[in-house]
Amino acid sequence: MRNSQEISQNNFWNLFLTDGNEDALSHIYADNYDLLYDYGLRFTSNIHIVEDAIQDMYINLIKYRKNIGLVKNLQGYLICAFRRQLFLDLNKQKIIISTEQMPEGFFDYFKSPDPDSDEKEEKEFLHSTVVACVDQLTNKQKEIIYLKFEREIEYEEIAVILNISVESCYKSVYRSLKSIRSSAEKVLLDNNKMTDRIYSDAIR
Repeated sequence: MRNSQEISQNNFWNLFLTDGNEDALSHIYADNYDLLYDYGLRFTSNIHIVEDAIQDMYINLIKYRKNIGLVKNLQGYLICAFRRQLFLDLNKQKIIISTEQMPEGFFDYFKSPDPDSDEKEEKEFLHSTVVACVDQLTNKQKEIIYLKFEREIEYEEIAVILNISVESCYKSVYRSLKSIRSSAEKVLLDNNKMTDRIYSDAIR
């Protein structure tokens, strides 16, 4: 078999679906593990639940392979499947009730900051400002902008993942960014600190 540099994830996926090739699935697992792990930590700090959910998701892929239809976006599909499994596992632990009843603050947008970064004072202030502004958003708003801007998932895939309409995704992103910018500008003006890169510099 050709190595991962020569074969795309989609080709690995097709090999898995058509032949049940578990080596192909192993490549997909390795390529997407960090993405799913990081995403899971946005919902819970319990790394064991996150790790188990990833494992369970891949076991289910093997178990139900023949029932899986066409997948337009593999990364979006994996995120959707993982999210569903994670919430099932969290429900078993009685941590949450359902995907629509998450307590406020449950989705942590800034779960994995780099504590060793040497940001300058102004950049640190800007970042902390945006963190505070993002914290004012609802869980769903935070999850949508995380998937869109941090993971570059298309609106159509986000709609599937969160079981909402594409139009709702567009509206949520627009309102979220408008809210973040408005709140951040107010804080910066109050502190005599202004910049044209309020969102893009601080949130990355």
